[in-house]
Amino acid sequence: MTRLAFCLAAVLLAACAPQQSFKTPDDKQPARKDVVVQFDNAMVFPADARIKEGGSVTWSNTSSYMAVVRFPKADKTKFTCRAVLRPDWQYVADAIESIPTGGGSERVVFPCSLKPGTYPYVINLFGSIADMNNPSFTLSANLIVE
Repeated sequence: MTRLAFCLAAVLLAACAPQQSFKTPDDKQPARKDVVVQFDNAMVFPADARIKEGGSVTWSNTSSYMAVVRFPKADKTKFTCRAVLRPDWQYVADAIESIPTGGGSERVVFPCSLKPGTYPYVINLFGSIADMNNPSFTLSANLIVE
C-alpha cells in the first residue's frame, strides 16, 4: 500500500509543478550573421531562417536524395552577388539555383549578400541527375534578411 501511495504522491507533485514552456521549431529565432539551414527528406530547419544583412547562408543536405536549392522568380536587383555565381550557383531563366548536392551532409554556400526582405525558396529533392527537372519532393522555406 505504501508503494501505491508513493506513486500517487509522485504523480500529484509532477502535475502540480510549474511547467517549462515548450519551444517549437516555429518559434521566431533572432537574426544571425551566419546561418546553416539543414534539410532532410521531409523538413527544412529553420523554415524561416533569419539572417542579418550582409550575412551568409549555408544549406546542408542530410536527405537521402540529391537536391537543388532554388530561388524561383528571383528579383536580381535585391541580390548583390559577385559577377559570377559559379561554381556552386547559377542563373537559370528567372531563377537562381544551386548545383545539385548529394545527400549525407553535403553543403552549399550562397555567394550573395541580400538586401532586407523575405526571400522564398524551394528545395527540389530527386533521385538522380536525370530526374533533376522532375523532383520526387519539393520543400518550401524563406530567408528573412533584417
